[in-house]
Amino acid sequence: MERLPSLNAVRSFVAAARLQSFTAAALELHVTQGAVSRMVQALEQELGLQLFNRNGRFITLTQAGQGYYKEVSHALELIATATRKIQQAERAQALQLVVNSAFAIRWLMPRLPAFQRKHPNIDVHILSSEAESGAHAETSQLTIRYGKGNWPGISAEALPVGTLMGVVCSPELKAAKTLNSPADLLGRPLLTHTASADTSFWAEYFTHYGLAQPDLALAPRFHQLLLLAEAAMGGMGFALVPLFLFQAELNSGRLVQAINQTFTSARGYYVTHASGAAHDHKVRVFKQWLMREAEDCYQQTEAIWQTA
Repeated sequence: MERLPSLNAVRSFVAAARLQSFTAAALELHVTQGAVSRMVQALEQELGLQLFNRNGRFITLTQAGQGYYKEVSHALELIATATRKIQQAERAQALQLVVNSAFAIRWLMPRLPAFQRKHPNIDVHILSSEAESGAHAETSQLTIRYGKGNWPGISAEALPVGTLMGVVCSPELKAAKTLNSPADLLGRPLLTHTASADTSFWAEYFTHYGLAQPDLALAPRFHQLLLLAEAAMGGMGFALVPLFLFQAELNSGRLVQAINQTFTSARGYYVTHASGAAHDHKVRVFKQWLMREAEDCYQQTEAIWQTA
C-alpha cells in the first residue's frame, strides 16, 4: 500500500483550510497554534508542495492547497461517516445474557443499573433460561451457568460466588427440631433442588460429611431456587442452598441456618461463552465487570460468614 501522510497532519490542514486560521484550527482541535502550524509544515514537506500562502497572521490556500483540501476533506467525511455507522451498529446489537432466575433476581439485577450507568452504550438483554437462547444465538451472547465448569467447546470462567452452601429452614421448624450436626438431618424432611435425586445438592452434601445419602425419591423437588427457598420459609422442610443468594432472608430472620456447618461445593457459577465471542467488545467489558462484582461480593460474604 502506498505510504499515506499522518492523519493528524491531514486533520490539522483541513481544519486550518476550512477556518482560514491556524489559531481557530487549534481551538477546534484542542491543541496549540504552534502544533497546528508544525503539522501543516510537516505535511507540506512530505508532499513537496506549499499548501498555504502565509502573510503574517493571515493564511490563504494555494491552488494546490485548494485541490488537496477538496479531496482530503471529503475523505475525512467518509471516514467519520464509516466510524459513526460501525459504532451505531455495535450499539444496536444488544448483549444477550442467559441466566437462571435466582441468580438474576437476587444477585445480578440489583447490580445491573450500575453497569448501565458506567456503560450506557451497551444494552443488556436478559434471557431467563438457556431454553430461550436458541433464537438469539449470537457471538455476543453470554451464559451464566451453575455446575463444575466442564462444558465441552465453550469458554468457562468461575465466578467466586455460590460455592458456600448451608442448610436453611424456617425459624419455627428449627425451634421444633434439635439439630447439631449433618447426621441429624437424616430422616428429616429434605427439600431438593433438582429434577433428579441422584444429582441433588444433598448427594454432594452427605458425601462430603461421609454419610450415606437418604432416599430422596419422594422428597419435594423444585427446579427453581427461589421456589425452594419459599418452601423452606413456609416450613415444608430443610433446604440446602448457596448462602449468598439468600442473605436478605437470613438477615431478616425469615430463614435461619438449621445447623452451623457449611461446606464448599465443587459446583458454582460460571460465566460462559463461545470461544469466538471473546473478541467481542461487549463480552469483554461485561465479563470484566461481572468478575469484579463477584470478587467484591465474595469478600463481603466471606467476612459475614467468618463472623457469624
